[in-house]
Amino acid sequence: MTGIALVLAIVLIAIVLFSLEKRIPLEVTAITVVCLLALTGVLTPAEAFAGFTSETVLFIFALLAMTQGLAATGVMHRAGSWLAHFGRRGPRGFLLGLMLLVAVFSAFVPNTVTTAAFLPVALRGAKAVGLRGCRVLMPLAFASILGGMGFLYGTSTNLVVSARLDDLGLGAIGLVELTPVGLPIALLGIALLLLLAPVVLPTRTDLGAEDERARDFAPRHSKALLAISLFIAALALGSAGLVPLSVAGLVGVLLMVLTGCMKPKHALRVDWRVLLLIGSMMGLGLAMEKSGTGQFLGGVATDVAGVGGPRLVLLGLMLLTVVLSIPMSNQAAALVVLPIGLSTAASLGLNPRTFAMGIVLAASCSFVTPLEPSCMLVYGPGRYRFSDFFRLGGPLTVLMLAALLVLVPWTWPMETTGSGAAPYSSR
Repeated sequence: MTGIALVLAIVLIAIVLFSLEKRIPLEVTAITVVCLLALTGVLTPAEAFAGFTSETVLFIFALLAMTQGLAATGVMHRAGSWLAHFGRRGPRGFLLGLMLLVAVFSAFVPNTVTTAAFLPVALRGAKAVGLRGCRVLMPLAFASILGGMGFLYGTSTNLVVSARLDDLGLGAIGLVELTPVGLPIALLGIALLLLLAPVVLPTRTDLGAEDERARDFAPRHSKALLAISLFIAALALGSAGLVPLSVAGLVGVLLMVLTGCMKPKHALRVDWRVLLLIGSMMGLGLAMEKSGTGQFLGGVATDVAGVGGPRLVLLGLMLLTVVLSIPMSNQAAALVVLPIGLSTAASLGLNPRTFAMGIVLAASCSFVTPLEPSCMLVYGPGRYRFSDFFRLGGPLTVLMLAALLVLVPWTWPMETTGSGAAPYSSR
C-alpha cells in the first residue's frame, strides 16, 4: 500500500502543477514528475526516464519534424488552399468539413498519424477562411479520436483489447463490430464540437504564423512531390507494421534532409514540451501498473458502483478507464480495467462482452487533458493550455459516456443465455 499511496500522491501533485501552468512551465512539471518517481523509489531511474527514449516519443518527434519538411516545400500551402474550399459556407462550414474528413480518415489510419497529417493542412486552411489555429486544431485532434472508435483498425487500443479477448476465449473484436456504437457517437461528438468550439476555445496568435515570419528561406516547391511521397511512405510502412513506427519516422526525416526537402535545423523546430510531457506521463503510467495503483482504483470503483445495479457498474468501469487514460496510455488503461470488468461480469452473471466493449470504447475518450498523443501534437501549434482541453473536452467526455451507457448495452445486451454462459459476438 505504501507504493500505491506514493503514486496517488505524485498524481495529485502533477494535477496541481498542471493547473498552475501560467506560473509553472509545462516542461518543469513534466521533469518534476519523473524526478519524484525516481527519488521516492517507486521506479528505478532507468524506468522513470525510459519514456523519453520510447518508440512513441521518437515517432511523434519524427512526425513533427516531417511536417516541417512539408511546410518547407510548400505542400501545406497548396493543401491548405484546397481544404479552404470547405469554408465557402463560412468558418463553421470549414470546421465541419475538416472534422468529417478527419474522422473518416482516422477510421482506417491510427488517429495520431491522422492528426499529424492534417495538422499543417488545417492551419493553412484555417488561415484562408479567417480562423485562428487554436479554433480548429483541438477539434481536429478530437475528431481523429472519435473517428477511430468505430472501426477495428482505428486505434491501437482496439487491436490490443481484441487480441486479449481472443486469448481469453471471448472472441476477437470484429472488423465492424464497434461501428453501430462508434459511428453514432462520432457524429454526436462532432455536432457538439461544432456547437461549442467557437464559444469555449480561446483566441490566441497562431504559433505557426510566428514561425512563418521568423523564417529566411523560400519554399522549395520543386521538392514538394518528393516530400509528400516520403511522408506518406513513412506513415504507410509504419502503420502497416512492415517497419517499426519509430524507424519509419526517423528514416523519413533523414531522407527529407538528405534529399534537400528541408535543412537539418528545420527538423529540430518542434515543440520539445510535447516530447517531455509524453515521456514523463509514460513513466507515471508504468508506476501505476508496477505499484498496483490501477488495480486498487478498479476495486474501489467496482465496490462503489456495485450498489447501483449493472448499468452503474458499467458506468463506473468506463469512468475509471477514462481517468486512468490520463496518466497511462489508452492501451494500458484498457488492459488494467478489462480484467476487472470481466471478473465483475462473471460474478454478476452478466455478458462479459458488454463490459469489454464499454471499456475499449471509453479508453478512446481522452479529451479532458492534452496527454493523449493526438492532443499533444496540437498543443504547441494551437497555443493551448491545460484548462482549454477541460473546457471543451469535459462536456464532450460527459456526452460520450452518457451515449455509451445507452448504446453499449443495447448493442451487446447484458443478459446471459439460459445456460448461464456469457455470449459473445465476433461479427
